[in-house]
Amino acid sequence: MSRVSAYKLDKSIEAEMFRKFWSSISLLRDASTASSFFSDLLTDTEEVMLAKRFTVAILLLSGKRPIDIKAILHVSYSTIGTVSSWLKNAKPQTTQLLERMMKESKWESFIDQIDAVLDALPPRYGTDWSKAGKAKWKRKMERASRQSLR
Repeated sequence: MSRVSAYKLDKSIEAEMFRKFWSSISLLRDASTASSFFSDLLTDTEEVMLAKRFTVAILLLSGKRPIDIKAILHVSYSTIGTVSSWLKNAKPQTTQLLERMMKESKWESFIDQIDAVLDALPPRYGTDWSKAGKAKWKRKMERASRQSLR
């Protein structure tokens, strides 16, 4: 992200600036409007970074291991740790929103896609391949049953 100016704003101006910013974001009612707004506001790199951090938060809440998140999203362990500590200290509204997002079928199918990619990778060095294969088969069957229920 960009650097912030070293010159401090007056507290009342800063408070009013944030109030107006958050109220304008609350007016974004659909995905296409929000996408247009943030595409204009953020650089491409900032958009990708923000989306990856949000996805890391969802995946951590769904119980994915950091090593798997790193392999799929190509983020550093530092980023995963930062998001993890952010989740631990998150306000209740933030946690509720993320949990509500996780329950949406779109996220469930996305997480299933990630699981399918992870199952395509060979097990880590030193892993019992027989147990890993059985666990992989079990996850595949669970994904198939979830998809049939959607």
